[in-house]
Amino acid sequence: MDKIKNALIIIAIYVALGIVLMIFIVKFQSDLGRQKAIEAQEKVIAHISALQPNIQEGKKKTYYNVYYEYSDENGMHYSGVILVLTTDEEYAKSLIGNEVEIYIDGKGNSILVSEVENFDVNRHKNWCIIIGAIIAAYTVVWIALVIRSNIISVPKNRSRKEKTK
Repeated sequence: MDKIKNALIIIAIYVALGIVLMIFIVKFQSDLGRQKAIEAQEKVIAHISALQPNIQEGKKKTYYNVYYEYSDENGMHYSGVILVLTTDEEYAKSLIGNEVEIYIDGKGNSILVSEVENFDVNRHKNWCIIIGAIIAAYTVVWIALVIRSNIISVPKNRSRKEKTK
């Protein structure tokens, strides 16, 4: 019974680490697209089109995310999120319809011009490397424990005499 419990714990840890790794891979892929938009240097005007409350657990204040949208002449749609550091819902609503400058790449990737200065394309890549290293180290430790303590029993080969009986 303990072997099953240990195996389930090991699997749960792998699943959790795998999910976290996948989240950072997706974020890194998004960052690569944003980097392409910066490199293209095609600046356009987008419009703020919607808002959504950003409710944070345990905090009494609600901040608002506002969304921008832009469609180019080829029908390619661009959108993104702007964190508005305000708790005033009326102010956040008043931003709808305002214009913001964005860079686009012609393939659906965009970034606010105001975010370019602080943008780091490697931020999520570094987390992918760290989590991948943790998974690799965890695997090595797990294999060493299996070999050392026989957590998983490997059937031994029977001799030829036993097979013929």
